[in-house]
Amino acid sequence: MPFMYELKLAGEEPSYTFVQQLISVGSVADVNRPACTLTDGTMEFHVMVPKLGLIVEWFVENGTVIENGTAMARLVCEGDEVAVPAAVPVRLR
Repeated sequence: MPFMYELKLAGEEPSYTFVQQLISVGSVADVNRPACTLTDGTMEFHVMVPKLGLIVEWFVENGTVIENGTAMARLVCEGDEVAVPAAVPVRLR
């Protein structure tokens, strides 16, 4: 049975500004694939997809400030419902 989860930042993360969606609505998001780009004003970061799923909605757009726990996107996954970890942004090199 499919279930939905929301892509969120982990609770201990600082605020970021949303820069860009890297996976569009209707596309499958693979595990550990970058879903979007955020910035802290100095560096850019990718938010990796924690669980394979279909992106059905983005809640944020360019320039939105993302606080910890803010839902950025909704994904639909196949299989039994499981806990999906919050995302930790990864700095771009």
